Amino acid sequence: MSTSPKSNSGWAIVFAAIFFISPLKAIAAKEPLIRVLIGQENKARFRADGSKSIFVKGISSKQRPIKSISIIYGNGSANYSINNNLNLWFELPKNFHLIIKNNDDRGIWYKNRRYAGELRVTLNDQKLQIINYLKLEKYLKSVVGSEMPKEFPLAALQAQAIAARTYALKLLGKNKFFDIHSNQSNQVYLGLEAETTKINRAVRSTSSLALFYKNKLIEAVFHSSSGGRTENSGQVWKYQLPYLRSVVDYDQNSEKYRWSKKISSSELDQIFSDLGGLNSIQIIKKSNSDRVLKLRLYGPKGTKIISGKTLRKNLKLLSNKFNLNLKFNQTKLDNKFNSDNKVVEDFALEPLPLIPADYFLLVKGYGAGHGVGLSQWGAKAMAERGAGFRRILKHYYTGVQIKTY
Repeated sequence: MSTSPKSNSGWAIVFAAIFFISPLKAIAAKEPLIRVLIGQENKARFRADGSKSIFVKGISSKQRPIKSISIIYGNGSANYSINNNLNLWFELPKNFHLIIKNNDDRGIWYKNRRYAGELRVTLNDQKLQIINYLKLEKYLKSVVGSEMPKEFPLAALQAQAIAARTYALKLLGKNKFFDIHSNQSNQVYLGLEAETTKINRAVRSTSSLALFYKNKLIEAVFHSSSGGRTENSGQVWKYQLPYLRSVVDYDQNSEKYRWSKKISSSELDQIFSDLGGLNSIQIIKKSNSDRVLKLRLYGPKGTKIISGKTLRKNLKLLSNKFNLNLKFNQTKLDNKFNSDNKVVEDFALEPLPLIPADYFLLVKGYGAGHGVGLSQWGAKAMAERGAGFRRILKHYYTGVQIKTY
């Protein structure tokens, strides 16, 4: 049976009305939750902010409102007390899983910081493992404020927000128990205290934007200051990624652009005890951006070769872009360190003369961090010169696209 033109028109009007009254759901991905490891220890305490309660699930059959809970693990068992009653303790089951939350924007106190979302406590590797579950954008408002000074220009903060979002997205679901650490091994996350109005604006204004290379999320690493030129990823880690290439940096106004450190002979004796101390040290390989890749150490008990990263860790240096001098009684031992990529083979290996006990090692360096990817102080300088966050990001990450995830 055919329909008339009039009835066709009527059905079209009905369909349009239904479509506009009840629109289809947005196709954008739902904002993910992120699991942040904020503690691994033998004891922990959580409390409400002010007069409000926190709610704890897992210590009774129902979710329980309380003011505080303290948990201690030792001798194979975990015990808890509530509301500061330290005279009354209860044992938790072996496979306990506590969920702590509240309805307060001021968050939950843990170790002198306040956290949004939920805190979950389990036992893992003989430690209380505290994981903060919260929405990604809320997490980023803290990360940007924890990683970059709040006084930096908005464009720099926006660039940091996108880099941090990309970094976090790349790690989601990779670990069974949590997604990301809260310290410098991943991204620094300091809870609600790190948020400010300006930082929140930087995160909101870049919502859902991330960095891609050939339609895949990138490894959006960043650092404080490179000392004039960023580093190729292949000189720091195993792989050279096409978007993590060495570029000119604009970090000359960084507080850590130039730095120096003195290490005394007694400290060197402890650090290099396997060599019996340090008689001399020689840089034998540097990267194209002048970072130390390899050194040879000479001590009373022998010699050894170590990486620049190892020396940086042992001496607690800000970066591995440095020069070295051993100083003796106001006279400088002038090691003319080789800065190219060839290993020096002609260094004299005869026994070195005894060195006065009051010598020290003087390290003069540049920049802070591994030097790969976004330079935070460089982003600040570019923003002050009028660059927007897109230009900043495309300078430090070669050939990337900035788009919604």
